[in-house]
Amino acid sequence: MNFRGVLFDLDGTLIRYSVDRVNLTKDILKCLKKFNIHFQIYSEADYPISMVRKTVRVLEGMKVQKWFIDHVSSTLFKIIESYEVEASNRTSLIEGAYEALNFVRSIGFKCGLITLNSRRSTEIVLDKFNLKRFFDVVVTRDDVRNFKPHVEHLAKAISLMQLNPTEVIVVGDSIIDIIPALALNAFPVAVKTGVRGEDELRAAGAKIVLNSVAELPNWLQKLLYN
Repeated sequence: MNFRGVLFDLDGTLIRYSVDRVNLTKDILKCLKKFNIHFQIYSEADYPISMVRKTVRVLEGMKVQKWFIDHVSSTLFKIIESYEVEASNRTSLIEGAYEALNFVRSIGFKCGLITLNSRRSTEIVLDKFNLKRFFDVVVTRDDVRNFKPHVEHLAKAISLMQLNPTEVIVVGDSIIDIIPALALNAFPVAVKTGVRGEDELRAAGAKIVLNSVAELPNWLQKLLYN
């Protein structure tokens, strides 16, 4: 294996990011009612972004005009972003994140960030913890039309790093990090600091499951030098 770069997820992998999902979900549903959208397709388990995706899929299936779908989608994402920005002030860094990022740079690897968060909230977090200096590439949901688990999101990040997918390790806490990595033949490494357990992460196809990003330097060292 000839690795030359690592792409990190943000929320649940490098930071703990607590969005008020209960009130955000309520505000999304209120907004949908204003658009006269009353689909019975949402569940309490849905993440806000999943609600937007479901809404768009149904509207597209109904052959609704694109301008209206885009308007609904952008309005909902503005609501989500406002909650993300508010939560950015309450984030905490996961133990070992600095050390992991430092190690990746110290061995000459390229380092990237790929996140479902908005560009605005991501910049706030990166500035807060002085993380920008570690990354060659930062790709948020605002930077692509189709974000993860769609392969476009990961493919753009890898392209900007000027690497081949087989040269990239993707580190994340979620199944949606694993799916595109496998599809592109990148190497998915999962961490257990998110909402998914080890069994779920392995079943999704994670090649390695670490307790947290703090274990990444030791694993990489063994991989590269043993």
